[in-house]
Amino acid sequence: MKHYILGFIFLFISPFVFGQTGLKVTYEEKQVITTSITQLNINDDISIYKTISIKGEEQNTEERKKIIKNMDKNSIYLVKVFKDNKILYPAIRVFDSKKQIISDSLNSIKWKIMTNIPSSKYLGRKVKMAKCRFRERNYTAFYCPDIPISDGPFKFNGLPGLILKISSDDNFISFVATKIEFLNQSKLQVSPKYFSNQIPFWTYVKLAKKEMAENYKQFLSTLPPDQRNTKFDVKSDRIEMVF
Repeated sequence: MKHYILGFIFLFISPFVFGQTGLKVTYEEKQVITTSITQLNINDDISIYKTISIKGEEQNTEERKKIIKNMDKNSIYLVKVFKDNKILYPAIRVFDSKKQIISDSLNSIKWKIMTNIPSSKYLGRKVKMAKCRFRERNYTAFYCPDIPISDGPFKFNGLPGLILKISSDDNFISFVATKIEFLNQSKLQVSPKYFSNQIPFWTYVKLAKKEMAENYKQFLSTLPPDQRNTKFDVKSDRIEMVF
C-alpha cells in the first residue's frame, strides 16, 4: 500500500521542513548484546529513524549520553524520502572520512505475506505476519493493516501497514514497537547534507569492501608469518551481510 504522499517540499532554507501530520513510533532495538531505544517519525513526505537512548548495565551514563548527543549534533539518522523512493543515511564505516550520504532504494525488500497464519494482536492492534530475505538475512515481521502506512524501523518498509515487530530468524537483531503516537502536526527537519554528496549503496559497498580488505592486509603484514593466513570476515557482525 502506498504512502500518503502530498509532495516533496523543497525549501531553500536550513534545515529543510516537511509535512503537517504524522506518527511517532518508539521501538526497542536489540542487536546481540546491545539494546537501544529508537524512534520512527513519519509524515506524508518522509520518515526519520534515529536512536534516542542506549540501554545496558550502566544505563544513562555520561558516556552514553555523549554518544547520543553527538549523533544528534552530527545529524546521524536514517531518512526515507517516499516520493523519490530513497533511503538516505550517513556513511559511518570504520575507515570512512569523506562524510558521504548513502542512497539506497525503498524497493529493495520482497515480502511474502503469510496468509495461512491467523491474525494476532500486539499493542492492542491486529497484526499480520510477513517474511522476507534482506541482504543475506531472513526476517519475520508483524505489521498492522489498520495503520496503513508502509513503513517500519531501520530500512524496513513495503508492507500494507506499519511494521510493529520484526526480527531476524538468526536472532541477530530485533525491533519491537513499545509506543505509538498519532500527531496533529509533524514538521520533520532534515539536515541539508542529506541532499548532497550522495553515493549509491552498492557503489559504497564495493568501495568499503576494497578499503577494508586493504587495511586488513596491512594489519596482517604486522603479524608473525605463521599468523598471516587469518581469513577476513565481518559479515556476522553486520545487519546487512553484503560487505
